[in-house]
Amino acid sequence: MSRDGWRHSVFAPVMGLMISALLMVAGVVETVLVSVGATTAPAAAELVVTLIIAVFVTTVLRIVRAVPDIRRESAATARAKANVQAVKPADDTLVGRRLRLFREAAEAGNDCEAVLSARSALDDSELANKHHLDHALIWALPVFGFIGTALTMAAMVSSFSGALDSQGDPSVLITALKQHVLPELASAFGVTLIALFLSVLAFGSMALVERAERAGVVAADEVFLIYIARLPAKQAAPAMSGLTQELAQSRGRTEELVKGLDALRTAVERLSATESRPQKYTLVREP
Repeated sequence: MSRDGWRHSVFAPVMGLMISALLMVAGVVETVLVSVGATTAPAAAELVVTLIIAVFVTTVLRIVRAVPDIRRESAATARAKANVQAVKPADDTLVGRRLRLFREAAEAGNDCEAVLSARSALDDSELANKHHLDHALIWALPVFGFIGTALTMAAMVSSFSGALDSQGDPSVLITALKQHVLPELASAFGVTLIALFLSVLAFGSMALVERAERAGVVAADEVFLIYIARLPAKQAAPAMSGLTQELAQSRGRTEELVKGLDALRTAVERLSATESRPQKYTLVREP
């Protein structure tokens, strides 16, 4: 991994932890729990919500990191649509890589359309691998919410177990329900609600970014498809010569196969005629 890639991979989680810790110290986490219906903010619930916020901020920072690349690719594609000669093959952009491959394929006499199609498939695979960790973090958000709910309900059961040892006094049980069970239960479901809401926001951001990236790949492909279609016949001939040679070789192999089958059929017919011809046998007695 390059130094810049390492910095990007470390920057997002560090910032997520710092922001979530500051929100917890400032009392924002407790306020958020109360706002979703929790009458209390147990320590376990606050810690889990802080972790959920850290994962959410990390995911959003990783997703937002792709926005400058999307703008750069969009600007390069717009320039290529206006004038493909303005694109520099050395540029590390979608249109730049396609122009470089197009020229190399044309000079070698290969099929430019097949080369560009393979490049497009590689770009799609690269996009899927690029956001693999982001999808995993989004999937983890509701899981952390369920974990927080389980921890809070476990604390609720522990608090309520002391009231059960009061020899069945109804007033003690009612007081325990009001002080421990119902507030803790509201806090438990509040943690899950926060996690689900943040996961929806993260998933929506991820969908918008992926849509923009795939639209950039399609736009780059369209630029060069239009460019190939507008090439004069003399310039388009080298681009299609590779496919023409393959078709000629395939036609020659097919003709050789047909000739071989004809020869085999002739040999079988001769053998069949020989077998069907009447045979004359002579018995010879040895002295």
